[in-house]
Amino acid sequence: MAVGFGQVDSDAPLVAREFADRLQSVAQQAGYAGVRELAAATGVGRTTVSDALTAKRVPTWKTLAALLRGCGIAPDRDWAGAHEAARDAAEQGKRATRNASPSGDELGVEDESAPIALGPGTFSIRAPYGELPPRLRGRDDLLSRLESKLAEGESRVQILYGLGGCGKTTVALHLARHARDRGYSVFWLSASTPDRMITGMREVARELGAEEEAIEAAWAGRISATDLVWRTMDAAERPWLLVVDNADEPGWLASNGGSPGDGTGWLRSSSAGMTVVTSRLSTPDVWGREADTHRVEVLSPTNGRDVLLDLAGEAGDPDEALALSERLDGLPLALKLAGSYLARSARGAGLLRRRDRNPTRVRTFAAYVEALGEVGAGFLDQGTEWRMDESNMERTHRRLIGRTWEISLDLLDEQQLPEARTLLRLLSCCAPSPLPVDLIDPQALWGTPAESGPDLDRADRALEALIDLSLVDVVDIAPGGTRKDQEPVPCLVSHRLVLEANALRLADSPLNERTAVWRAIGRIIEKGSAPAPEEPRNWPWWRLLTPHVVAALAAAPNDEEILLPLLRSGLASYAFHAFSNGYGSAADLARLLQRRGSILADNHPIRLSIRHRATLSLLAETEKFSAFQQIFTEQFAELGPDDPETLITRHDMAMYMEDNSPEQEAELRAVLDARRRVLGPGNCYTLLTHAVVASIVDARGHGDDGSNSEYRALIEHTQSVTPDDHRYLPLHNRHQMAHALDSAKRWAEAESEYRSIIDDLQEYGELSSGFYRNMAKCLVQNLRKQRKYADALEVIDNLLPWFDGQDLEHSPTSLSGLHIRHLRGDFLTKCNRASEAEKEIRAVLEERLKSADLSDSVVLSERHCLGHTLEALNKCTEAQDEFRNVAIAYASILGSNDKRTRDTRFCLARSLHHHGEYIEALGLYEMVLAAEVAELGDTHTDTLVTRFRLDQCRFDMGRLTAAAAVDAFEHIKAKQTEIVGSDHARVTEINKAISAIQPPEGSDG
Repeated sequence: MAVGFGQVDSDAPLVAREFADRLQSVAQQAGYAGVRELAAATGVGRTTVSDALTAKRVPTWKTLAALLRGCGIAPDRDWAGAHEAARDAAEQGKRATRNASPSGDELGVEDESAPIALGPGTFSIRAPYGELPPRLRGRDDLLSRLESKLAEGESRVQILYGLGGCGKTTVALHLARHARDRGYSVFWLSASTPDRMITGMREVARELGAEEEAIEAAWAGRISATDLVWRTMDAAERPWLLVVDNADEPGWLASNGGSPGDGTGWLRSSSAGMTVVTSRLSTPDVWGREADTHRVEVLSPTNGRDVLLDLAGEAGDPDEALALSERLDGLPLALKLAGSYLARSARGAGLLRRRDRNPTRVRTFAAYVEALGEVGAGFLDQGTEWRMDESNMERTHRRLIGRTWEISLDLLDEQQLPEARTLLRLLSCCAPSPLPVDLIDPQALWGTPAESGPDLDRADRALEALIDLSLVDVVDIAPGGTRKDQEPVPCLVSHRLVLEANALRLADSPLNERTAVWRAIGRIIEKGSAPAPEEPRNWPWWRLLTPHVVAALAAAPNDEEILLPLLRSGLASYAFHAFSNGYGSAADLARLLQRRGSILADNHPIRLSIRHRATLSLLAETEKFSAFQQIFTEQFAELGPDDPETLITRHDMAMYMEDNSPEQEAELRAVLDARRRVLGPGNCYTLLTHAVVASIVDARGHGDDGSNSEYRALIEHTQSVTPDDHRYLPLHNRHQMAHALDSAKRWAEAESEYRSIIDDLQEYGELSSGFYRNMAKCLVQNLRKQRKYADALEVIDNLLPWFDGQDLEHSPTSLSGLHIRHLRGDFLTKCNRASEAEKEIRAVLEERLKSADLSDSVVLSERHCLGHTLEALNKCTEAQDEFRNVAIAYASILGSNDKRTRDTRFCLARSLHHHGEYIEALGLYEMVLAAEVAELGDTHTDTLVTRFRLDQCRFDMGRLTAAAAVDAFEHIKAKQTEIVGSDHARVTEINKAISAIQPPEGSDG
């Protein structure tokens, strides 16, 4: 072997010498020249490395794993077997030496459990009850379930899994004390290394009475050790609770060739007692079908507050403790560290420490929150007591925020998944909010073609491993907005302290690693910024993406290559906020863009765009026009007159010209022409400019037709599918667009615009305004035209609270209020709620009669609606009396040919016809038909409806044969179809009548 590693001790047992030779070979193949280099690369002490490579001392599993990883080797089951054989050989050699000479030998075994050390043994399988907190908070439900299972003699294994630091061990320890107090034998084993696990099981077997000879045979490999232990446990006379803590590498619990949960290894179910395992790994398949899994969550803010008050009650009031609990996001480990630090501070610790130039010492909850903001998550680790001896290092690391999650990542490194660490470092550059899974594109992350970089399968397995270890969770986020066809967006979520700790690790990593991660972040965020942020249909996506854009832009290093994609994404996020009316957020983002964009040259196109956004959001109104002029001049020179960014500035510059002046209209028309040419007439920016032009035309008094023509031209290039489609336009523009769409009989699109206006008024708290009332009434009339009576009724019911009686305008008995209630009664009838309708209409009629007589036109209209409601309630005589009296009154006041007279007579005729009163019905139909021919002409759609009903009545009376009726109906249908189309309800009615008639064969009519 190389001289740099030293000679292997010839007095060591043969197996230990072979083990050391194997380690030296691995180190040589990895390119290490000696002990010094290997120690520096792995962080292991030089003496410890030297002893391991020369067989003077067999290393602990933790040390061995670190050495192997430093050599690029995974510490797998084969190495674990070799390690155990070397330890056993060293133990036997020590016993032989001890028997021969009391002074012993230099050969030893380095083991944190120290069962083979000279002197009294200190390895224990008792639970560390002294580590229990004063009171366990927030675990009542989980403990109740576990305690019930214990009392009921549950045989299935109980798995407590969750994020490192979430309190799994504390829950298990509380259950252990509960079991002890009720007379159970309690065994507490650590599975953090194979050695500790196997040694602990041997001690369990001894305590339960297994014969020493059998134990020696099992541990020498002559019989099955796992079977021996579990035969002994199954035969125990006293019920027991076995806790296997920190089983983050379940493979160590399996038998050779088996799996952890198959019932052949160290983990088995038993009717004699219950086994509880704590692990960061959640995968059900690993634990088998005879195990129940329980996720241990972080604590709620109030429970976290109580933990802090339990630990450091003098550090502040409950509100301050709650604020710190929220900052720590309820992570029990973090709460314990913070509370312990403050408790130690109260006892005098840290008196000589101050935070930089701040004279305030960290002795209160509020000061601790402030310190976290200044120093970050690393400050939490000052709350633990350091134990620097190597035997306790793994245990110490589990209690440190800066190290506990690195243990999980080390485990994944051993499983040949280094991409997991990279993914978590990438996530740490983002915000502690849901990150869309679609952003995790391996090709974008590593910046290489899929065939030459880490492939999708490896990246997917790395992500799955992070999820299994609870370092990352997957949640489905509802997209929001009004589109019903959008699927929830799967997102990744990590605890904010996991992200902060990884961000600190990233900051301390070599420059080339940091740069690679940040370039990957720039790539995935810029790729995620592809959906147009101005389009409302993309706003749900941007709501998810923007926090990550802001976080990455704020934290990225001052490197132009890294910042450029993030600045471009930042400008897109600004557009999202500006178009979605998030003006405060847009201003905050403008400040950040200004600060991070200062690295660019003054005339850089991105820098010019940032200057525009800062001018729009941050500059005083009186200074904006000149600032826009300067930016426009520079963009004109750098980008040209038709560049979209140049046109953005030109539009905003025009907005600060004299309001509604001819010059302003001319300038905006020039921008409109350019945007139509460059972006297209339906682009958001084009429509925005067009809407402003329409407003100016309206304000300058071009006449109703001038304004309406602009809006008619505007809607030619729009499609209103959802209420969100044009929410970036001002309310008054959308109001006029809705009217234009109504006039164009684009009812569904008009409905969307009306709804978008009402949604915004609700969001702005303007539901008491007259504008809201008017928009609701417009929507009701629109829905009536679409025959969406139930929807119209819902809008009316939402509007009724507006008429709260606070003044005359808002009175439920005002003309407007009564009209809305009248419509409500009408729609209740159409929705088959006639009893409610009659009550509503009679109440409205009663109010109207207080100021008008029975022949008033509005009262007559109310009575006409009442007639339909009575008809729906089968109160036919009452209904016909109302129709008849109303028709007589209308004819007397308005004449026989007036539409209201015709309509009421027609309704009376339909009621009489329906109930077999053919003679009177026929006479009324003829009167209505004559009036309609005189007023509307012979081929008007209303005239054709009356002629159809008249012929239908004649057929029902026997005055038309079936064949003659069909001929008459077909003739009317042909004309009606020409006017309203074949799908119209009036044509459908005629088709139904034709289908109901079956003329006799050969009838001549």
